[in-house]
Amino acid sequence: MKKILILEDDHLLAQTLAGCLASDQIVVVLVSTLKKFYLQLENQHFDLCVMDRMIEQEDSLLASQYARDISPTVKILFLSKKGTARDRIDGLEAGADDYLPKPFSLAELKLRVKNLLTLVRDNQSWGSQVILDEIIFYPTQGIIQTPEKKLILRRRETQIMECLTNAGGALVSRHQLIRALWPPSYQPNSSTVDVYIRRLRQKLGVYHAILQTRRGFGYRVVLQRKV
Repeated sequence: MKKILILEDDHLLAQTLAGCLASDQIVVVLVSTLKKFYLQLENQHFDLCVMDRMIEQEDSLLASQYARDISPTVKILFLSKKGTARDRIDGLEAGADDYLPKPFSLAELKLRVKNLLTLVRDNQSWGSQVILDEIIFYPTQGIIQTPEKKLILRRRETQIMECLTNAGGALVSRHQLIRALWPPSYQPNSSTVDVYIRRLRQKLGVYHAILQTRRGFGYRVVLQRKV
């Protein structure tokens, strides 16, 4: 059973979308505010978020990034009257998997949703893995398996871990991480990277030593091998 979360503040359109997408294999949840959207994400797993760009006079780009932080495997489809090439690029740079300008045909919407849910299904295998001493990192799933339990990483945490493991033990600077993981239109300050590294170490607990910091140079992962 697949689950779709629809963020749309036009009540009539939201009901139309739900009627179009719901089926015996698909559960659809409707929300009309960003607050309700966040609450649903924090309490349920969704395979796909279908999102209007403008909600309560706010752009939902940041909400889409939050959705991917909460669930790295969730797919994002934007529906929006903001349909210029620049608007679509902004949406895709923010992490969306697809972007459909309004007005659109329901037949095209169903096809795009079907394609995105197929990608979700095909990505369910844990895929490649990186062995880090006693733990295993699965980049495609955003999962770290320790001898005791499974750790679920948020999207940005997964990306940082993947960058560090791909470096093969070499130091990766803050600037390199920012350039690789954030779009040019958004440049976080250097302390942002430190926050993510600190969160990763907290999640790793007794295994935090695999993440090393050389002050003034950057970060690296130790004791690694890929299989």
